[in-house]
Amino acid sequence: MPVNGRDPAEGPLLFLPELLLEVASSLKLRAPTEAGLAELPPSELEVLRLISIFPGCGISFLTEQTKMRQANTSSTVRSLVQRGLVTKEPGEHDRRAVRLTPTPQASRDLELLRRVWLDRLLRAFEAANMSEGSRIELLRTLTAVRDGLRPRESGP
Repeated sequence: MPVNGRDPAEGPLLFLPELLLEVASSLKLRAPTEAGLAELPPSELEVLRLISIFPGCGISFLTEQTKMRQANTSSTVRSLVQRGLVTKEPGEHDRRAVRLTPTPQASRDLELLRRVWLDRLLRAFEAANMSEGSRIELLRTLTAVRDGLRPRESGP
C-alpha cells in the first residue's frame, strides 16, 4: 500500500535513475580530451554516437532519439559535417531528406572514446572488486534495461 504517494518497495530503488545518470556523466566527463580528441559539446557527441550506431539515419530519427528540437539537431549535424565527422547524402526516395554517416575519422575517434570509457569502467569494476561473472551479468542486465526503455519502433 502506497504511503505518501510512494510504494515502500521502491525505497532502495528510488535513487537508481540518478545513480545511473551520475555514472554516465562520470564516464563522459573529459573523455574526448583523455582520448586525445578535440572537445565536442555533449549534444554533438550524442548525435555522432547515434549516427555511428545507425548509419544512414536522418534528422527526424536523431531528433526523436535525442529529444532535441529539429532546428537544434540540424545545427548539431551541420557542425559535425563542418568538423569532417559526418557526411550527408540525399535520401533515396526524397531528395530533401538526408542520410547521415560517420566519416572514417569519426569512427576512429569514437573507437578511442569507447576505449577511454571502457578503461574507466574496468578501473571502477576493479575498485569495486567485481568478478568477471558479475561484470557479464551487469552487461546483460543493462542491455535488457536499455532494450526495455527503447521505443518499440526504434530505428532509422
